[in-house]
Amino acid sequence: MNRRALLSLVAASATGLAGCGSPEGETETETPTPEGGTTPETATTRVEERVERQLSVWNPTPNPVFTTVVVMRDGRDVYFDNVDLVPGGRVTSRVAVPRGETEIVVETDTGIRARSPWTVDDSGDGLEVVLGRETAEFWGRVTCNPSRECAIATGGETENLPLVGDGSGRWYAPAGIVVENPGSETTARLQVDLFGSVLFDRTYRIPSQTRLAVPVTYRTGTYGVVLETDEIVVETTWPVPDEPTKYVDTQSGDFGCGPANTTLTLANFDDEPHQLSVRVESASDTFDEQFDLDAGESRDIVPFVESGPKQVVAQIETGAEVTGTWWSCPPRGPASVVVDATGSLALRAEGPKPG
Repeated sequence: MNRRALLSLVAASATGLAGCGSPEGETETETPTPEGGTTPETATTRVEERVERQLSVWNPTPNPVFTTVVVMRDGRDVYFDNVDLVPGGRVTSRVAVPRGETEIVVETDTGIRARSPWTVDDSGDGLEVVLGRETAEFWGRVTCNPSRECAIATGGETENLPLVGDGSGRWYAPAGIVVENPGSETTARLQVDLFGSVLFDRTYRIPSQTRLAVPVTYRTGTYGVVLETDEIVVETTWPVPDEPTKYVDTQSGDFGCGPANTTLTLANFDDEPHQLSVRVESASDTFDEQFDLDAGESRDIVPFVESGPKQVVAQIETGAEVTGTWWSCPPRGPASVVVDATGSLALRAEGPKPG
């Protein structure tokens, strides 16, 4: 599949389209006055009320992806765009879409073609499209700041959050909780504490196939998180800023830090070849292999596709060794094991950048 094939998706149904997200204006046409002097009839095209919503397309895979996105209403296009996404990249746009029932279609040069209904109403902020290796996930998005009223909050008091920072590092956005509800509408109680003190305790009615985002803090620490529904109770710790976002699933009770690009680059900057042994341990499995790297050679591997903390141990035949923790949590992801020009080893990963 190539870009021309992707663009044909738009061309096939974009007759009369004004452009990306362009609303259609109201038009009036008078019918000819019939003999006998009857009042002319006016044919009116209804103006669709449009609202701005966020539309995010996210590529947490290790490969670049070219994507076409189309939003349709009653079989006609109301928005389209083409985006190039680097591995781990995300593009978020403000788009004007009609209220009510719409449909979104995505197609990629990697062979994905997927669609989903999208109900545009006052309860949601927008829609997230998460690209996988073979398909795409569609999530409604609702952001509820604990210090403000929220359309889907059903209990609990507003709190003065997010917590202010502690001066460690530069924070571009607050660390937060994302509650995923892949099933039917459910009621969930969310509680977060720090050093035994409850920061907030609120109840939400979360729509189906929706992610509830709650910005919590700019402050470093190990937080406690409790999620309770009629079916499950989940309790977990949340290290900030190592995990900029903690995800919790209302159906399975699974939790983590969200999908990420988990590419590990092996690089030999020495002028001699080396045999590199790499061991990576995740919460569920262990990767253990040896690689022969020529002088100046670089190689990308994907030991695991799931995100989260991983323990890395790397060694070359000379006995040089490096160990460390690789936090593959978005917006971070990839890491590198590097043999430098002196034959020493280093583990290099992106530093914490919450948001």
